[in-house]
Amino acid sequence: MLVGAVMGAVQPPASAAGGSLAELPSSLVTTPLLEAVARAPAMSSARARAAAARDRLGAAGRFPDPELGGMISQVNKPAGDYPMWEVNLRQPLPKAGERAADRERAAAAVSLAEAEYAVMAGELAADTAMALAESDAATRRVALLARQIQRTEQTLTAVDARVATGGGRIADRLALQTTITAMRLELEREEQRAADALADARGRLGLNLDAPLPPYAAPTPPDVDVERAPTIQLAAAKGAEARAMARMARASGRPMTAVGLRFEREEDPMGSMDTIGLAFMTELPWRGRRYARAEEKAAYAEEAASRAEAEAVRHRFQALLTRVQRAERLTQTARRLSGETHLRLDAEYEALIRAAGTGSPNAGEMPVLVILEILDRQTVTETQVIEAEAAERVARAELWRFAPVHLFPVSP
Repeated sequence: MLVGAVMGAVQPPASAAGGSLAELPSSLVTTPLLEAVARAPAMSSARARAAAARDRLGAAGRFPDPELGGMISQVNKPAGDYPMWEVNLRQPLPKAGERAADRERAAAAVSLAEAEYAVMAGELAADTAMALAESDAATRRVALLARQIQRTEQTLTAVDARVATGGGRIADRLALQTTITAMRLELEREEQRAADALADARGRLGLNLDAPLPPYAAPTPPDVDVERAPTIQLAAAKGAEARAMARMARASGRPMTAVGLRFEREEDPMGSMDTIGLAFMTELPWRGRRYARAEEKAAYAEEAASRAEAEAVRHRFQALLTRVQRAERLTQTARRLSGETHLRLDAEYEALIRAAGTGSPNAGEMPVLVILEILDRQTVTETQVIEAEAAERVARAELWRFAPVHLFPVSP
């Protein structure tokens, strides 16, 4: 459950399919990301559906109302005419097991709506966290490109100094200018990617274009128990609903009955005659039983489908765990290799900058080409770290789809 700004708007649900659903670890409960998800307009429809399902519990298992009827007629006899009237009171009776099955179906519908709410919250949290991770990675690539442009411009300044003294080549200057132009174009592309990702996150959360966004947050694998995942609870709710529908199908194959009371009066001039009778009515389910068996078979197939759906969720979760683990290993490797080469490339760069800016006889066309190669290797090395860390954060963001995010409201 969320606390703080959304404490008054949420409460933990009681799932008829699997008991009380678990909460998130305390380290994630109060994250601004979840608070933003709770306030998102997209969650309003799910809140309304969950509230509607709970309200329908009061209409489940309804008992049919009694029926009242009457009739008046005119009797013609040789001795004279006289009126005759009657009153009928009839009480239809529900089919055996029908009311209990309907109440079970309504309770399963509540669990289904609550699980769908939790699934939607997890999906929204995951998509938003992924967008934030992508935006952060694009922003870091922008900063990297800005640094590399600055370094290339420093090299261009050194080459210009050599050209002014007659020791440099115009071709080197043109190559550096072309590289700077290409990097500036790539920088603008990364800025666009960052802005698009932020706009996507704001759109999902229903925020204005200038509204601040919550920081990235995601669970870790130990925080998530797949058996308490909303998707598992959703499959369990579907199974409970299918079992209730099977019970309703069995009940529909039983005959509907009704009992009644009849009062009739003939107002004969020779003396009124009253008749009181009891009535009983029942269906003859010659066709209904066949239809009920087909519906019951379909309900059991739906229950089997829900079990298969839960198993598929478990496999997807295991696949995601291995993906997170691989992303973590790749991030560690990229950081280690980047750290090993960063100082060496910086040292080579500084040495070549000094050589390119001097008129030493050993400085020809090669230093500029080597400088460009070093800058490119630096960019590739740091980009690999950025991409590895972004892939890890995106993979961890996917864990929101399996985290028990519960934001169920007291009222819509």
